[in-house]
Formats: sequence, structure tokens, C-alpha cells
Amino acid sequence: MRVSFKIDYQTVWGQRLYVLGSRPEFGEWNPDRALEMKNIYPGEWELIIKVEDLDSWDYKYLVKDDDGGVLWEWGGNRHVDLSKGKFDEVRIRDFWRTSQDVENTLFHSAFTRVLMQRKPSGKSQKQLHTGRVLRVQVHVPRVNHRYNIALLGNRPELGAWKERDALVMDDSRFPLWSVDIDASELEFPLEFKYVVYDERERKVISWEDGNNRVIRDFVCKEDNSLKVHTDEKFRFPIGVWRGAGVALPVFSIRTEKSGGIGEFPDLRMLVDWAKKNGLKMIQLLPVNETVATQSWIDSYPYKVISAMALHPVYANIELMGDLKDGKVMQDFREQLYELNQMESVPYEEVHRIKSRYFKLLFDQEMETFLNDRDFLLFFAENKEWLVPYAAFCYLRDQNKTAAHRMWKKYAIYRPEEIQQLCDPSQKHYPDIAVHYFIQYHLDRQLRDASNYARKNGIVLKIDIPIGVSPDSVETWTHPELFNLEEQIGAPPNEDDDMGQNLGYPTYNWERMAYDGYDWWRKRLLKLASWFDAYRLAHVVGFFRTWAIPSSQTSADMGHFVPSFPLTRDEIIDAGIHFIEERMTRPFIREYFLWDLFGDYTDEVKNRYLEEYGSGKYNLRPEVDTQRKIAVHFEQFKKDGNLPDKETRMMEGLNSLVSEVLFLRDPYDKYKFHPRIRLQDTYSFINLDEETRYSFEQLYVDYFYKRHEDLWRDNAMVKLPALLRTSDMMAFGDDLGMNPDCVQQVLKELGILTLEVQRRPHDTEVEFGHPSDAPYLSVCTTSSHDMTTIRGWWEEDYERSSRFFHTLLGHAGEVPHFMEPWIARDIINQHLWSPAMWAIFPLQDLLAMDGELRWEKIWNERINIPGITYYYWRYRMHLKMEELLHSDSFNHALSKMIEQSGRNNDY
Repeated sequence: MRVSFKIDYQTVWGQRLYVLGSRPEFGEWNPDRALEMKNIYPGEWELIIKVEDLDSWDYKYLVKDDDGGVLWEWGGNRHVDLSKGKFDEVRIRDFWRTSQDVENTLFHSAFTRVLMQRKPSGKSQKQLHTGRVLRVQVHVPRVNHRYNIALLGNRPELGAWKERDALVMDDSRFPLWSVDIDASELEFPLEFKYVVYDERERKVISWEDGNNRVIRDFVCKEDNSLKVHTDEKFRFPIGVWRGAGVALPVFSIRTEKSGGIGEFPDLRMLVDWAKKNGLKMIQLLPVNETVATQSWIDSYPYKVISAMALHPVYANIELMGDLKDGKVMQDFREQLYELNQMESVPYEEVHRIKSRYFKLLFDQEMETFLNDRDFLLFFAENKEWLVPYAAFCYLRDQNKTAAHRMWKKYAIYRPEEIQQLCDPSQKHYPDIAVHYFIQYHLDRQLRDASNYARKNGIVLKIDIPIGVSPDSVETWTHPELFNLEEQIGAPPNEDDDMGQNLGYPTYNWERMAYDGYDWWRKRLLKLASWFDAYRLAHVVGFFRTWAIPSSQTSADMGHFVPSFPLTRDEIIDAGIHFIEERMTRPFIREYFLWDLFGDYTDEVKNRYLEEYGSGKYNLRPEVDTQRKIAVHFEQFKKDGNLPDKETRMMEGLNSLVSEVLFLRDPYDKYKFHPRIRLQDTYSFINLDEETRYSFEQLYVDYFYKRHEDLWRDNAMVKLPALLRTSDMMAFGDDLGMNPDCVQQVLKELGILTLEVQRRPHDTEVEFGHPSDAPYLSVCTTSSHDMTTIRGWWEEDYERSSRFFHTLLGHAGEVPHFMEPWIARDIINQHLWSPAMWAIFPLQDLLAMDGELRWEKIWNERINIPGITYYYWRYRMHLKMEELLHSDSFNHALSKMIEQSGRNNDY
């Protein structure tokens, strides 16, 4: 059999095109054995080979250059199926799939499995297996179950441009559409177009845009021959696809049947409301297990103790089963009913009550449950992470701490010991197996909600924290994957003076790369069983990490990893007289101590400082790091709070620790990192003008120029590996202090960026305009780390006035409070944005309705990043049942979405 491949690709000097495939004849996916093509015309490449008869094979194209570089075409493997036919000649005509096409994102499961879901019929067209056959194919993911893709052309065999005679294409390999045409009497050249087609009505819904497509010749010489012509996209005349969504944490949902907190089954009603209004996506915060302290501190959803397990508070007890003791069961119902009436989430109480219920129900059902067929299947599929997780929870509860370094015998994870600990013969086995029970039911309830969302065409999108808790299953079982002496943070910037210390250990990326990022692969695959889109929180962490030593607590003591720390010579060459002692140790002088400590200055000097020269001080060893300071002041807390005097002392001492200009690199003591915002230190102000100028130049180069290529290369190793793991749609949280390469790389990889009007990426403007958002982005009014738009409006009247006049284009007096019509204007701006997605916090949507919105504006905020321990407890003031029947609001919202073009069939 003779097989030929032909494709258009414009190379540059030194590049060559290759074919690589699954069979030995095509190299068995070994790039070193790829088959080189010939450049027969400028930009046109061909390969002709003879092979034994083959049933089928997969293949792709790639480009190699003289420097050893390899560029694969975008997308999945191409496929040729000859299983039911016998041909002497096969000619394949393809077109290069570029990674830069914005419509590549339509091939993710959010579209193929949810928004454009269909059950391929395979009935419209059957493959031809002998003779002269022309197989025409095109990739079109953007057509839902109501319609098909069909072909119409200039010959009778192609329908002769008559709508009722269109060739409906086969969708059995959706999103690839295919039709076989008997070419024995077919007259060439062919002119044709693809159409969106209503098969029941036998009419065209939409012709594709542009000129007619052309196939000039059949080319094949043999009587039994197949020509496969594959086009890559449908040219939609209505432009690119756009959708809208709502953002709401699971814990914030309120229904009549909730148990004091939003639960997984409550998602069904949120799906109903979203579908009713034309919203296509529900964006959620992380739902993983966070229980470390057994207190409200565990309400922080990003500090997960397991990247795989779900949080027990999201289980609905009614769906798990009834206790045989009716009185006790009724007591649980009544307790949770009372908690469900509370204004905000009573996290501790909900967790305590549900934990007791889980234990009682498991004790009642244990024997039956552990032999249940569905559970045994679940256990087999999840055993790798489930057993260590259950052991972790058991040991956490036994030792009354999640800090596994304090677990004595079990401080170091040894698989054989944990296997013995979890053996069913152990007396304590019920206390371990109860966690299997909880996770099984959580999985069932979330999977049910997920399937319901998919069935109704609603995409569930989940936030993925950049890290895990230092006291987590992962740091216990795989400490080699983490740097436990460093913490992930975010550097201070114009929007966040303090920066953030997230408290997660940094990743050992080199070790993770050793097994192809297997830990990330398993994490994403688990999430893909429930969700079809995800957002990487702090996506800049895949480019570089802001690493804070575990000995410090404030973000300004961090540095970039990876980075190129400065040598002594580089500092000196920058025009700085480098005095190591003066610039790397805290600069503490008498003249500014009063600024920090006020009336407590003398007490601080006596208790915490050592004078080594006239007016010069060092910190005493017991308070010479911020971590030591935090531990020291714990003793002064009253009812969990630090008195004003000790608060000022502690904050002042922390400031003294950070009175440095350079931080010594932890891996090379002879190299240094400039301290971020060093200009704010007394140490900097004390320098002469010329040295300050030299520092400014060094600072700008170090923080904004020096590492661009390094960080880009770093991300281009990690992020593609993650993207290949699943077919979920990927989003990135790229707010904050980011290098220029971040948006470039995200665009190149098809990861959608985040556009927030009040936090524009362009630092030269005060407010961003939604009309300037790139297509591959989400434009939104707020995030969970911000005030709502109503809260933002009331924070600063002068700023709101500027926004009112410049961005909204209104004249006259500015309302002090955000009137509903102002909120509507803002939402409309976002809906008409070119961004693929416009996603709004529910609070901001409700701001458009004067009757529905909550008068307690400040209670609607979900998180304040500057507060280390913040209680995440926002809950809808309305029940979902009320919202579903708020006809006036729903009608207005659905009309806005419809008019903006964000609720189309395709």
C-alpha cells in the first residue's frame, strides 16, 4: 500500500518537517525515527512511502531545526481508520495546527463534554470501504446536540448547493466530522462549504464565512484508493464564542435543605438558576480537606491538608443515611436547621456536629458498608491516596495536632508501618475506616452534582491552590517534593502593601520533574472526575516563586526562586560601596525607635535590644527572627488576641528584623538578593544620595529585567506538562506583581488570563476597560480577595467619581452609594467585552436589584488577604429557592446576557 502525506507549512532557514506515528513504519513515536518530508513547493511538504497493508494508525507532524529543537503541531493525535476497508493507495491532505489559534480552547472538555455535548449518532453517513473514495473531514467542536455539520458543494454528489441535499457529516469521533464520497464519477475541481445544519428541518442554520473551499484533484491513481482531506476549523460568521458565568463558593450557597453551610447537593439548585438565566459556568473556590486545627481557622479553603480528599463539611447528612435512633437523628436535623438560619457560616459548629454524625452512622453501617460493591470499587480506584489520608486524619486526631513532625513514631512516613496501622484487624480500624466512609459519600454527592451540571450544559470550574499546608498528607508522605524551610508568598505591590505569606512550603520542582510531575498529574486527573475547568491560583508561581524563609513571617523578607542572586562584584559594579555587615543585618538606630514603639521605646530597648555602639543596636537572639518574635508574643494573648501594647511591640520588632537592604541567598552565602521595597527602610534613607540612586538602578534591573528569560523558560517546562494531563479548560490568576513574560506565555499556551477592571494589568491606567480585554481571558468585576463592587464604590468617593465620569461616561453629581443602575452599567460593560468569559460574583449580580441585594455590604466580602487568619464565612442572605423565583431580576439578567451574545447555541 502506498501512503502519502501532504501539508502546508512555512519554515524558516534550518527547519525541516517530519511525520511521526504509532506504527513501526511511522517511527513508533520516537522523534529520532520520524520520517522527513520533502519541500516540493515553497511552504508545501510531502512524504510518499510504501507500507504493508495497515488497519489504522495515529500520527502527527513536527518540525526540527539545526539546533536540535523540536516543535510539535498543536492538538491530539491524528487518526486514519482503514479497519473495514482495503485500499491500495491512501493520500492524506492536512493543514498545520498552530498553538496560537484562539479557538483551540474549544477542544477542552468544558466544550466537548458540557457546553456542546452530544451523543454521536454515527447514523448520518457510513464509511465507504472500496473503490475511489474521498473522505472530507473538519474539526468543529462548536456545535451542540441540536445541530450537525454538513457539506454543500458544486457537484450533485455534494448536494449541488441545495440545502435539502446537504451531506450530513458523521460525528462518531466528535469534534471531528467526516463524510465519505464516492469519487469514481466525481468531477474535479470541487468547490464547497461547511454549514451548521438542522437535520430534522433539512435546512442550513449558518453558512461558514469566506470563499468556497476547493479540492482541485483526486490525485490517487489506483482503482482502490482513499484520499483523506482534513480541514481544521469552521469559519463562523458570528465571530468567536463567548459565555457568562457566576462565581460563588460552595460554603456560601444557601438552600432550605442546607446543613448550616453550602453542601455539594446544593450545587444542583445553583445549576438550575444558572441555566435559567443563560449562565454557562459556575466558578468555585477549593473544596479540599483543610481540617488541621479543628477551629474556624480551618475555614481557609486554600490551605489544604490533602490535595485529593474533599472537605467533610460539604456532605449532606440526609443523603448519607438515617440513624436508627430516630430521636438522635431528629436532634441532628434540628441542630443543623438552626445553624442554617444563621447569617454567616458557623464553621466550627457545623464541623463538630457533622463529625459526630459521621461517626455514629459509620458505626451503625460499618459491616455492610465495608463489603458494599460500590465502596470496594471506590476504594480500589483511590487506595493510593485514600489510605495515607485516613491514617493522617487518625493520627492528627490522636495527637491533637496536624503537625506530623510531632507524631513521635509516625513523624516519618513509612509505608509498611502505615499499612500495618490501617490493617482491618487493628482495634482502632473503625477510626481509620470512617474516613473512607466520609470520602466515599462526598465523592458520590459531588459526582452527582457534577453529572447534573454537565447534563444541563453548565461548566463547573474549580480553583486550585498554588500550595498545600505544611501540615498535610503530601508533606508527610512525600517530603522530597517540598522545601519545608521556605514558604510560598506574594511580594508587596501597589495594591497590597503587605504582600502575602501563604504559609505553604515551596515546591521542589526539580524533584517533581524527575517523574514527569506525577504528583500534579494525579491531582489534576482527580479533579477532572468532577470538574471541566480549573484556575491556577497565583499562576505566577509556575514561573517563579516568592519564597519566604520559615524563620520569617512577613512577605518583604522573601526572594525569587529561581533567580540570579547578585555577587559582591555585581553590587560594587552597580556603584554601591558594599558593606556586608551594614547592609545584610538589621539597621537599628536610636533616632527612629520612637517612631516604631512610642511610649514603649525604653522597655523595648531594655528587654529586646543590645547596644553595641552609641545609638546602635542589635536584636537579642531570642527575637532576632520574625518567627521567634511570633512565638515569644503568644504568651501575652488574652482570649486569642494580643493587647495593644504587645501588638505595637511585636509589629515594631518585626519591622526591625526587616531593616536590611540585602538578603543572603540560602543556597550560596556569598550571593545576595535586594530586599523588596528597600526604599521604605530607614537603612536606605540613611544612605547618601548617590548610593540611593545606584540602589534604585540595581533594584529596577533585578526585579523587572534580570530574570525574564529564566522565568519564561521555567514556566514553559512546567505548564505544558500540566496541560497535557487532562482535557479540562485552564485558567490562570495572573493578578499582582508579575513579570512581562507571564501574559505572553499564558497566551501562547491557551491559558485564559484574568481581567479585573479595578486592577488593570496596564499600570499606566487607573481603571481597565472591559472592551480592552483579550479574547482568551475572563473579565470580572471582583474576586474573592476584594470588596464587592458596592463595597469598592463606598471605600473612596473621589475614586468612584473618577470612575463614574471616565469609565461609565456619566456627567453630573456622583451618587455616594452604588445605585442599582450603576451596577447594571458595570455588568453590561463586562458582558459586552470581547473576553471569552464574563464571570461575576453573585454579590455583584445582585447589586443590580435594589430589592434583592443585601443591605449589609461589608458582610458580603469573602476574604481580606492582609489578615493572616481570616474567617471565611460569607453566605448568601437569600435562599436559592427565593432566587430561582425572583422573576423580575432573573428576567432582567437573562435579557442582558442574551442581548450581549453570551447565550448562543454555537
